[in-house]
Amino acid sequence: MSEQPCTRNELSGHVGGNVVQAGAIHGDVVFGGSPTSPEVQEAQRHWARRQQRIAAAEAAQAAVGHRRAQQYVTFMRWRRRASVLFLLLAGAVVGWEQIHGWMLSGLQQLGALAALLAGAASVIGWVRATWVIRRWNATKTIKVPHSRLYW
Repeated sequence: MSEQPCTRNELSGHVGGNVVQAGAIHGDVVFGGSPTSPEVQEAQRHWARRQQRIAAAEAAQAAVGHRRAQQYVTFMRWRRRASVLFLLLAGAVVGWEQIHGWMLSGLQQLGALAALLAGAASVIGWVRATWVIRRWNATKTIKVPHSRLYW
C-alpha cells in the first residue's frame, strides 16, 4: 500500500501584511498593496514631518543641557581653585592669631572664629567641586542645579 502524501499549512501569530500559502510557486510573486488615498498619504507625510520636528527639538534640548553642564563644570573648577586659596588664607589668619598669643581679645577671637568657619566652608566647597569634576571626567551623570544661585 502506498501512503498518501500529507500537506500541512499553518500560520500563527500576528500578521501585519500580505500572506500567501502555496505548495509550489512558478514565476514571480508580486504583492500589490491597495493604493492609498491622497488623504492617507498626506497624513503619513504630516506624521513624518512631526516626528522630524520632535527629534530636532529633542536634539536641541540635549545640546542646551550639555552646554549648561559644561558651564557648570567650568564654574566648579574655578570654585575648587578659589576654595584652596580661601583655605590657605584662613589657615594664615588662624596661624597669625595663634602666633600672637593664646589670650586673644574679643575682636581677635571673632576674627579667628570667622577664619575657622571660612576654612570649613572652603573644605566643603573643595570636596563638592572635586566630586562633580571627577564624575564629569568619568562620564557619569551629574545634577546641574536649575538656578545659578545654587552653583
